[in-house]
Amino acid sequence: MRHLKTLTGALAVAAAVCSSCSSPIREDRTACPATLFFEFLDSQGIGPAELMYLEASPVLGPESRVTDTTTVGAMTDRSYSLQVRRSDAISIYGMACFGNSRIEKGSGWVVDQQQDGDRLYRFSARAEGMDESAVIPVEMTKEHCTIRVRFKEFDPGDLPGRFPYRVVISANTCGIDLHSGVPVTGPYRYAPPEKMAGEFEFTVPRQADNSLALELWALDADEDTDEPQDSIILWNLLKQVEGFSWELKNLPDLTVEIDYIRSEVTLSITDWQTETSINYAT
Repeated sequence: MRHLKTLTGALAVAAAVCSSCSSPIREDRTACPATLFFEFLDSQGIGPAELMYLEASPVLGPESRVTDTTTVGAMTDRSYSLQVRRSDAISIYGMACFGNSRIEKGSGWVVDQQQDGDRLYRFSARAEGMDESAVIPVEMTKEHCTIRVRFKEFDPGDLPGRFPYRVVISANTCGIDLHSGVPVTGPYRYAPPEKMAGEFEFTVPRQADNSLALELWALDADEDTDEPQDSIILWNLLKQVEGFSWELKNLPDLTVEIDYIRSEVTLSITDWQTETSINYAT
C-alpha cells in the first residue's frame, strides 16, 4: 500500500506540473519537465535492496543533467520516478551494485588499489519524442567477472591449512564507464583473503588489455623491494577458453584450478559446460 500511495503521489505531482504546461497557446515548453518511469526487461536477478545510480540528460543539453540514487526494488514496482527537462531526445544511464566504486572524470566508475572490484551491472537507454511522461526499458548487463581460484595439492608446510603464498591480482583496468560501457584504464591491485585453504575469490571489471595477472608472493615479502615468486598471466589463459571473451554482452563468472606442482591450470565457466586445461609454464 505504501508503494501504491507513493506512485499515486508521483503521478499527481506529474499531472499538476503537466497541466500547468498544457496551455492551448503554442509556446516553448522545453522548460516543462518530463517524468520517467522504468520497466525491467532483464534485471539479471539483482536483489531489490541493491542501489541503482541513475543519470538522465537531454542529448542537446547535457547541462540539464539529472542524477539520483534509488533501489532496484523501487524501480521494479514503479514506486519511483525521475523528472527531467523535456527534450526531443534524452539519454538515460544506470549503474547497480556499487560499493567500493567512486566516480572519476565524469562517468568512470573505478576502484582504488587494494580494493576488490564491485559486481557492477549497467544499462543505457534513449527516449525520443518526449511527452509528459515515458516508460524507460531497462536491460541490465553484467560488467564484471568474479573469479574463484583454487590451488590443488599444495604443501602447506609449517602453516597447516593455509596456502604458503600471498596472492595478489593485478591489472591495468580499474572500472567501467557509465556512458559507453568501455573499460576504464587504471591500476587495479588487490590481495584477496584466503576463504578456505588454498582458495581465493576476487572480482574484476571488463578488461581493456592483456595485463590481468595472478602473482604469488612470499608471506613476508615486501612488494616495494622484493619480487613475486611466480606470476600467472590469467588473460593469456582465458583467451584459450572456447567462447570466452571480455567483449561478451554479459560476462560469466570463472573458476580457475591451479595445480602448482604440475604447472597446470584448469578453467571452467560458471553455467557453461566448458572446461579447459592448460600448461601455464609453456
